[in-house]
Amino acid sequence: MSKEKTLSVDPKKKRLQTQILVIAIVVAAFVVCHFITGGRLLAPNNLRTILTQVTYPMIVALGMMFIFTGGMIDLSIGAQAILAGNVAAVLVEDFGLGYAGLIIGAIVTMIVCELLSASCSVFLGIPSWVAGLGAALVFEAIATIYVGNRAKTAGAAVVYLKHCQALGKFPTIFIIAIAVFVVAWFIFNRTKLGFNLRAIGGGGEVAEAMGINRVKTIMLSAAVGALIISIGVITQLSYTGRFTTSAGMGSLSGIFKSLAVILIAGSFSRIYNDAVGCVIGAFIVAGLFNVLTLMGVPSGTGQDVCLGMVVLVCGILSSLGYKGVMK
Repeated sequence: MSKEKTLSVDPKKKRLQTQILVIAIVVAAFVVCHFITGGRLLAPNNLRTILTQVTYPMIVALGMMFIFTGGMIDLSIGAQAILAGNVAAVLVEDFGLGYAGLIIGAIVTMIVCELLSASCSVFLGIPSWVAGLGAALVFEAIATIYVGNRAKTAGAAVVYLKHCQALGKFPTIFIIAIAVFVVAWFIFNRTKLGFNLRAIGGGGEVAEAMGINRVKTIMLSAAVGALIISIGVITQLSYTGRFTTSAGMGSLSGIFKSLAVILIAGSFSRIYNDAVGCVIGAFIVAGLFNVLTLMGVPSGTGQDVCLGMVVLVCGILSSLGYKGVMK
């Protein structure tokens, strides 16, 4: 009797093939867009611009990965970043604290704000998105009031960073982003905190039954996420020179690109690790906006429409069979 041989595809090999295919599609899309834009997209100077502009949404998305995975849909991150950026700029320009003021001011402000926002949800039982919206209004108001009062003495309503801008120059800013990715990937995938966080994201009751301290894990992850985001604030402030204050939830627009990035990562969750998905998503978003700019699509209108469509599509894709709180 002849035995039938059942051919089975190695899951790891199949996943690797899929990963390579996705990368190939993204690269092919960049090449096609290069010709559509008349050979400008992948020109050395423009490629340098893309590598610079990809850093902030990627770093913020990596930080949001730690916050969102545990169930904290915190919409105050944009307001926190604005406040942290202005505090850091004030410490540098008004108090002359140099790089120490830039780094410590951004990190401490960002972590304190995020822990306050997370505490409202964890300890008061308020839904995280509601707590985030309320916290955003508070943080926006604090930044706006301070900058408004400062304008009466300094004569400017925007705090410009005129010194300590080396961290925003290329290739330093991109090297920092790569280093942040490596550290974030390691913490998320190779530490007890990352394991506990992913367990909570997969099912809080199951995680608690395993002996995982949910509150401790969420708060610690929020602090780690805020620390990562603060690095993005430091590099972006050094690059642009300012974080303009806003009111009435205007700060939400500051995290739309990062939100799109993390949603793209969620839609790729069966193919890539979330941290790797954030990197790919950041290049997709940065490339999209660069192409739109080269094609003359106005920022603030047409580009925002495209970003909104990307967020909606990626949100739909990430909800299909996604394991975790973003479902």
